[in-house]
Amino acid sequence: MYVTKYLTKFMILSAAPTIGHDDQLKSPQTLRRGQKFVIHTTIGGLPTPTTRWTVNGQPLTPSARLSVDVTPTTNALTINDANFDHTGSYVLTAENAVGFTTAEFVITVKGR
Repeated sequence: MYVTKYLTKFMILSAAPTIGHDDQLKSPQTLRRGQKFVIHTTIGGLPTPTTRWTVNGQPLTPSARLSVDVTPTTNALTINDANFDHTGSYVLTAENAVGFTTAEFVITVKGR
């Protein structure tokens, strides 16, 4: 009688979070009142990172004029009908068990 033993190897892969975006967004952005503006980002990492936005250091509160669309690999912040109160530092944080990373977007809203 022959006994065959099988050894199964498991490889656990992990990767720190990443945030990708258009290089143009690295510079401060100036919007006109009433303008629509979207920040599109790609999110990477394993396990899939969770994401959160802050504005001027405070958690972002979505509204009719400020929305966030999230998938496991993308995150988009949309400013509809920009107004002066949208001026500020918007920071996206992506975090998983391996670590975290941030991306900052500076927005200024001026008159029409």
